[in-house]
Amino acid sequence: MPKILKSRRLHYGSSAVFSTVVFFAILVLVALIAERHPLRADFTETGAFSLSEQSRKVVASIEEPITIKAFFASGAPEASRAKDLLETYRYYNKNLHYEFIDPDREPQLARQYEIRDYGVLVVEGLGRKETVLRADEEALTNALFKLSRQEDKTVYFLTGHGERSFDDMTKAGYSSARSALVKENMQIKSLNLMQQTEVPQDAAVVIVAGPQKPLFPEEVATLETYLLRGGKLVFFLDPEKDGGVRSFLQKYGIVLGDDMIIDKLSRVFGGSYLMPVVTQYGSHKITQGFNVATFYSEARSVTPVDDPPDGVTLVTLASTSENAWAETDLDRLYRGEAIFEQDKDKPGPVSLGVLAAVDTKKVASEQPSVSQGSNGAQDADAEAQDVEKTDAKPALGYLVVFGDSDFVDNTHFGVSGNSDLFLNMVHFLAEEETLISIEPRMQKAQTLMLTAPQARMVFWTSVVGVPMVVVLVGFGVYRVRRSQR
Repeated sequence: MPKILKSRRLHYGSSAVFSTVVFFAILVLVALIAERHPLRADFTETGAFSLSEQSRKVVASIEEPITIKAFFASGAPEASRAKDLLETYRYYNKNLHYEFIDPDREPQLARQYEIRDYGVLVVEGLGRKETVLRADEEALTNALFKLSRQEDKTVYFLTGHGERSFDDMTKAGYSSARSALVKENMQIKSLNLMQQTEVPQDAAVVIVAGPQKPLFPEEVATLETYLLRGGKLVFFLDPEKDGGVRSFLQKYGIVLGDDMIIDKLSRVFGGSYLMPVVTQYGSHKITQGFNVATFYSEARSVTPVDDPPDGVTLVTLASTSENAWAETDLDRLYRGEAIFEQDKDKPGPVSLGVLAAVDTKKVASEQPSVSQGSNGAQDADAEAQDVEKTDAKPALGYLVVFGDSDFVDNTHFGVSGNSDLFLNMVHFLAEEETLISIEPRMQKAQTLMLTAPQARMVFWTSVVGVPMVVVLVGFGVYRVRRSQR
């Protein structure tokens, strides 16, 4: 081989190796810069691949590491979308870290985080934990906001009338409900209105769970004052024990039935006729997307009136199937001879859970004597005037009544969807459900109209012109190199 030819090959070979090394070095450098200083641009009209301004503010406020565990099945399309979303959050704050876990491959972790479905996110950090049931921006931003919030919501349980206790760990106690609420970063406290004249200002929700003795009129008046202050009241009232609040509830359009619900369908699930099963839920945020059966041991009917008072909106949250009825002859029921009587009993579906949304401005102004008898601590007129003067106070108070207190005791709390319905209820009332509302980005379809000449130009340019240019350039390079050898 001629020496000059060897020299040329060595020259071109070394140049090619050097160019390749430089090329890969530039690629590595660019990758490192992009890793440390990523830059994203969203050219969509709706900003479909960006966070909203509310989300960016929440994310920017996070100063400590937060880990998001995403429980998805391997290869699921939802996992890919969730990863895009999480990567977008991470782009705005490097303190956010995420990892994907397949519950089927790592069941011990799924049990540890009480994961019962795919698509659940667990947000951990700042000594707290929040569970997100759907991987979208609104849910995730709210979870981060709750995590970074300094104050916990406080749920009060009324005491003094034989109510169920959240400290009671027996079958009839509410210790399981308390544990579940504590896991949701809520504080649980007892409230005795015989010793204090008003509901504490920090009360997010007040629960009256199965009182065995009636409340005193002064206590009822105090609770009503709290309601008209924008408070949230929950009553779990068993059959034959109305807690002395029948008239109070009637005022807001909720009727307690003197009956007990009998449901033959519950036998299908191994229960008794006196444990109605509920699979029908009203249209409300508490029951939105809720499709799990709930069970109630010895429940009474709770019915909304057809014509609610002015300023009150009623929603039936839970009702039985048509196979159930509300038995009014309890003596006959206890003798084991209950049978549906058309004229006396209430046919199914029987309502046993009702929510009343109370417009506090309107109702308080129309009920000037509401607070009379509440030890003078609160005055309804003053409350109404205060509500009118400031927008800081909430406009709505909520009253939720269920005809059973057993369904969240330690025996039944974990049965089917009982715990989920209870937590949904408390979350909504404590204004924990949606702290930040984010409008979903609408994908608008856009039509591109081309004239015939434009269409031909696109065809010749993209289908013929560009490939032809590539071929010609390649051929030219080949000819040049061949001539240099």
